[in-house]
Amino acid sequence: MTDDSPKARTLANGIEVWCSFDKLVPVGELKPNPRNPNTHPQRQIELLAKNIRYFGWRQTITVSNLTGLIVSGHGRLMAAKHLGVEVVPVDYQDFASENDELAVLVADNRLAELSTVDLNELEKIASEWKAIDFDTILAGFEPADIEGLLNPGGNDDDEDDDDRHDKELDKSDVTVAVGLYRFRITQEEFIAWCDRVKQDAGFDKESVLNEIRSRLGL
Repeated sequence: MTDDSPKARTLANGIEVWCSFDKLVPVGELKPNPRNPNTHPQRQIELLAKNIRYFGWRQTITVSNLTGLIVSGHGRLMAAKHLGVEVVPVDYQDFASENDELAVLVADNRLAELSTVDLNELEKIASEWKAIDFDTILAGFEPADIEGLLNPGGNDDDEDDDDRHDKELDKSDVTVAVGLYRFRITQEEFIAWCDRVKQDAGFDKESVLNEIRSRLGL
């Protein structure tokens, strides 16, 4: 009887490595880019470390052949140090200039910030996880986060007509949460509205949040 279950490419200090990589490199040899503008709070590192321990390495740490500095994966390196591992999977890439290298470094977080979340779909996923008692910490969600997502108004056993109406809205609609306020609009309208706000506010995260609060009268 053969075992057809997926096999990791290798092990790095006992942690499965699933991603493609050039070689396993000692943690102490890796050099963070001193100009990296992305910060990593301790709680994020703890969650990332748990994710790597459970799922294995699904992404490498990318290093530039031009400067020898990390281009993406600063948080993963910090998580590796938190786990106490000695080697990590590294992918070496070429860049035509240091500006190209920095652009990729900044874009690693910046492009993700420009995305929007379909809270309808996220709520469905969260409901499925809750039903099977899945450890949502592995996805970066504390139990309180999941509870707040699924039950934003607290425990309310009496579902009113508005609640029932919300559940019947078209699947193309999204729920937008701003503090304690929740709004339902179409995805197309929401994306267009976000683009207008960002253009007016100048794309800085705090400026965008202040602009949203101002427009909503919060």
